Amino acid sequence: MGRKVVWPKFFLVIVCFTVIVWSSGCSQSSSGESSDNKLTIWLWPGMGIEDQIQQYAKENGIEIEIQLAEFNDVHNNLTTALAAGSGAPDVAAIEVKGIAKYLDYPEHFYNLLDFKADEVSGDYFDWKWKQAMTPDGEAVIGLPTDIGPQAMAYRTDVFEEAGLPTDREEVAQLIQTWDDYLEIGEQIKEKTGKSMIDNASALYSVIEGQGKEKYYNENGQVIVSKNPQLKKAYDYTMQLIERDLSASFDGGSTEWGTGLTNGDFATVMMPAWQMVSVKANAPDAEGKWDLTQIPEGSGNQGGSFLTIPKQSDNPEEAYKLIKWLLSPEQQQVTFEEKGNFPSTPETYESEALQNFTDDYFNGAPVGKIYAEAAERVKPVIEGKNSINIEKIMTDAVVRVEDGLQHPEESWERAMDKLKRYEELDN
Repeated sequence: MGRKVVWPKFFLVIVCFTVIVWSSGCSQSSSGESSDNKLTIWLWPGMGIEDQIQQYAKENGIEIEIQLAEFNDVHNNLTTALAAGSGAPDVAAIEVKGIAKYLDYPEHFYNLLDFKADEVSGDYFDWKWKQAMTPDGEAVIGLPTDIGPQAMAYRTDVFEEAGLPTDREEVAQLIQTWDDYLEIGEQIKEKTGKSMIDNASALYSVIEGQGKEKYYNENGQVIVSKNPQLKKAYDYTMQLIERDLSASFDGGSTEWGTGLTNGDFATVMMPAWQMVSVKANAPDAEGKWDLTQIPEGSGNQGGSFLTIPKQSDNPEEAYKLIKWLLSPEQQQVTFEEKGNFPSTPETYESEALQNFTDDYFNGAPVGKIYAEAAERVKPVIEGKNSINIEKIMTDAVVRVEDGLQHPEESWERAMDKLKRYEELDN
């Protein structure tokens, strides 16, 4: 089975609930039936903003229907609705790797610059803001939600059993390079019998995102076969597999949760938003995990945008909602309550964020750690086929981890599949 993040089964159905200022329940109405004070919004589980949407609805006396669906379904349903000319919501979430595809069709979305969104552009990282901007700079189709700076969670008891330091600063000094990481992994394996990481794909995803470029260059050309950072990521991941340092558990699976609880693996490469998932899957492991920086810089995994499809009957009200919801003040609330990290750097120096700790992670100053990680992120360009390319590369890792192909054969198979996208985008 694939080594990727999967949502628990109860998330793999469409869930809806309507929030109005005086009651809540489940509604079957669609955005096509919107009234002047009603909005429909499409999200996926884990975005962490539902409670604040309820707050906004109550404070402003409007009705908001939140429809949750699996990550892929949100994007597929949106694409279908835009093509059909009906069925789209007032507000739709789009993930960072998918936004470029929709930028090819800006006419399907309201241009947020028409609502004076340029007045809040300075609230966000410049690179994040530009990800939802058309190449000519004439339109912005979404406001940024969170970003996914990454840190390394580590199991203190496993490190101690292996005769290693457990202090987060000392661990960061101990593991400064990916060579260090593999060497420490071998020491942990020898001393404890435990794996170094939950799954090999997680290591690959971190390293591939640490370069100046990933799948696309600044001209929008696919560069996977020519990008040394991706080959570096693949080669280190193959070493991890060859040394038997991966537990081979799918993120979010029952086995993964058990492994988190029992300490079957020593580290997790963890974007900020994954903190909630770790806690939910392994509540009994509180205080056994700590947090520090990952080797060789940082990386970003995830992050999204809220857009307003042209089919919305209430674009002005929709913009008021997302402007409030994604403001620096509200993004900090989202982080403190749900773990999704702000895309608004002005909040990073706030006393509240710098002093924000988490008892689950042994009292680690998670606000400070992720703020430092976010500042070190090297922004990469995503393209319209980033999601498909990511799957091809992840599948290449999975085939080796599952024993289906040798590393060289799996790499060549991936490169062959990528030729289609090189022809399409180049």
